[in-house]
Amino acid sequence: MSAIRAAKLQLRKSMRQRLLQLSAADLSSQSQLIQAHVLSLPAFQRAQHISIYLSMDSAEAQTYGLVEQALASGKSVYAPRCRGQQMDMVRITDLQDLTPNAWGIPEPGDNEPAVDPSALDFILVPGLAFDKSRNRCGHGKGYYDRYLRQSVNAATCAICLSEQIIDHVPTTEHDLKPQILVSPQGIVSN
Repeated sequence: MSAIRAAKLQLRKSMRQRLLQLSAADLSSQSQLIQAHVLSLPAFQRAQHISIYLSMDSAEAQTYGLVEQALASGKSVYAPRCRGQQMDMVRITDLQDLTPNAWGIPEPGDNEPAVDPSALDFILVPGLAFDKSRNRCGHGKGYYDRYLRQSVNAATCAICLSEQIIDHVPTTEHDLKPQILVSPQGIVSN
């Protein structure tokens, strides 16, 4: 196993443990600050076709408020659907129409068509750890790194809790940086 891969595995393990210690109140307050920052982004305001990952109930910045805001403002909202090693984005119009996947995260059903990745103009990207250079350590499956290579027209924005920002994230040539990183403290962009 390479040194970078081993470092990422250890980082994922320690970050998951760290995030599980967050209280529901802290998670909620940080998520509200993040949401306000994202809603203020010109790239988000301009975008009409937005992909927003659907957050887990704990240990991750909450995204359901962003989904509701985007839908209410008339934007087309897309959520990820994962099958095997493949992730695609599917338009959603109501959070109630989603069903939990193997990780317990709601996602669109199999009968819904996927959007062409080039049609998206804003993609909200999840991750476990980030640094101030916008390097990202994802959950380890590579879904977003592969998908973002197809979404050449989209602004990419990762969101993270304060606890997820570290000094250095180990990366390889396969890891893609989001153009924008939003934390409760504010916005980092290129």
